Amino acid sequence: MKSISIYALTRKQNIEHLQKLEQQLSGREHMLKMKEWELESMRALVERLELHMQDVSALRLFYSFQIPRLGKEFDLLQIRENQIINIELKSGAVSEEAIQKQLIQNRYYLSALGKPIQSYTYISSQNRLMRLTNHDHVIEASWNQLCAALQKEGKDYSGDIENLFRAEWYLFSPLTEPNRFLNKEYFLTAQQRDIKRQILKKICEEQTGYFSFSGLPGTGKTLLLYDIAMKLSNRQQVCIIHCGEAGKKWEILHKRLQRIDFLSDNQLETQFSLEDYHAILVDEAHLLSVEKLNVLLNMSEDRPIIFSSDSEEMISPKEIDQSTMKRMEELPNLQTFRLTNRIRTNAELSSFIQNMMHLPVRKNQNEFPHVSVVYANDAKEADILVRDYIRQGYHFPQMERAELGVTAICDTVKMVVVLDERYYYDDELYFRSIHPMRNGQSEVRSLFHLLNQAKENLTFVVKGNETVYGILLDMK
Repeated sequence: MKSISIYALTRKQNIEHLQKLEQQLSGREHMLKMKEWELESMRALVERLELHMQDVSALRLFYSFQIPRLGKEFDLLQIRENQIINIELKSGAVSEEAIQKQLIQNRYYLSALGKPIQSYTYISSQNRLMRLTNHDHVIEASWNQLCAALQKEGKDYSGDIENLFRAEWYLFSPLTEPNRFLNKEYFLTAQQRDIKRQILKKICEEQTGYFSFSGLPGTGKTLLLYDIAMKLSNRQQVCIIHCGEAGKKWEILHKRLQRIDFLSDNQLETQFSLEDYHAILVDEAHLLSVEKLNVLLNMSEDRPIIFSSDSEEMISPKEIDQSTMKRMEELPNLQTFRLTNRIRTNAELSSFIQNMMHLPVRKNQNEFPHVSVVYANDAKEADILVRDYIRQGYHFPQMERAELGVTAICDTVKMVVVLDERYYYDDELYFRSIHPMRNGQSEVRSLFHLLNQAKENLTFVVKGNETVYGILLDMK
């Protein structure tokens, strides 16, 4: 999406023609449904600018841009080599508190570009121009100041604005980046905020209940769970139970968050009490055994319990012990939610991994330029290929663990993995392993979660398995 002339866009004409014009100028993939009130506000803005500067038609701004997969929208952005100017448009009266909140949030997202930022809001019905100061105050702004800033020397960014932003910069796991979480360097997506609102509203009204939200790896489930825990812990003590390998990853949070206690699911097997907690939150609930779940339910009594779990429906049912999830589904009045926006996980890689786990009936038309598949006849050739990818900056997680067990979160930009003779596709087109499950865990399930830790590039070295190699090549 390119920057456009807001002067050209605000000339009086049929709105259908305007929408076609906007798409032509911006190169937007889909036609934008433009709002009359926003157009009128932008026309009023252009008229005010014309009173204070000579050549408004020379301005190039990005109009109605949304950060991909986040849904975060900006009305107008000028992006230059030495600055960014954000102008939000309002038609009716709006409180200074609302203006302040929006501009601070916008500045947070824009700060990833590493440029000085000026933030304005224009209220057309009141002809008011407001500015966010460096101390986060909202004050009346000068038109001369805005126009001088817009005309400041510097080259406009002429590329596609989507290339400047990566959604995974803004959502992260509190376990891997605890300091960013503690400093509140994040904002929830609209979907996350809606789930949080519904859960907190029900807990406030009834002080009990069962809640569950799930999604693919990288959809921000852990961040949402921790954000809810922070809100609930404002007044009362809460507990987060971690399933699987948590290790020392929550040690920093445990020390800093005095009203949140962090427990391992293994502690449910001891004489531990949950009586002192107002609410129980369970991270990675899909890894909880049904025995531990029953212990938790017996200990929690009438306290609200919130479960966060990964969606694993693309994995063969024969590779997963589904008793825990079935037991959860039987809970009375369980309120369930599904997170759909893949944030931390690259959408292209995520799509390939899902298709790989359960082959689509029809050939997928997607392209996967960041996925590579190479073949090795034996262990020696596989080792040579893997080492070559390591030289190229790839991470090889299987070097760190002789067997594929449950893996902790460890996002990596480039990943290379080896698939050997143990893997195959069954009659239902599911990706399987000849090795049986151990302790309720399967190699395929662990591999699925491991692969989803890759952010930008994923390479498969297939060793001595021409059938799987051929299928992956066809997927490519």
